[in-house]
Amino acid sequence: MYIPVMAFVTYILLSTLLAGLRGQFHPEVMGLTATTAFVVVLLEILGLKFGTYVLSISNDSQLLDLVAYSGYKFVGVIVTLVVSETLNRGAGTGGWAGWTVFTYTFMANALFLLRSLKYVLLPDSSSATPAGSSMHTVARSQRNRRTQFLFIYSYVVQFFFMWILSRQDGGGRSPAVAQAQVAGAAAAARVVGS
Repeated sequence: MYIPVMAFVTYILLSTLLAGLRGQFHPEVMGLTATTAFVVVLLEILGLKFGTYVLSISNDSQLLDLVAYSGYKFVGVIVTLVVSETLNRGAGTGGWAGWTVFTYTFMANALFLLRSLKYVLLPDSSSATPAGSSMHTVARSQRNRRTQFLFIYSYVVQFFFMWILSRQDGGGRSPAVAQAQVAGAAAAARVVGS
């Protein structure tokens, strides 16, 4: 749990720091970035639990294990933000550098999840199971559905969530920064209008 939690916190602090270096910092940026990251993790956990329920996967993995697997994406997002910000000279994650680093970190994270969650979702029916083990053989069609779920979770869902967390618009603003600026401008207009 150490790496995923520290990556989560580092992502929030790094996104806020980058907004400050661009001169776009507002106090709301940290809260909006944290909320976005928390919602992404929550949606991912809910989707994973729903998928395991629908596919009748009874596993002994705890909720904290799933949270840890979900948190590893922040390591790739942090690398993407730092490298693309450095190579693009503050222009955000767009351009060839940002997409190259994003693709590499996404593929590394997806492969890690595919290999790690394989043991949870696809129990090996060829090996002898010891007495008292909760693992049981799975029908071929059920195993195919679980494989498809694992692929969709590891590649499609992770791509979407990592893209949400690492995207920057042309002005180098994350969606949380843009939303904070709109809220700040609206509040300033109300004060001036009073």
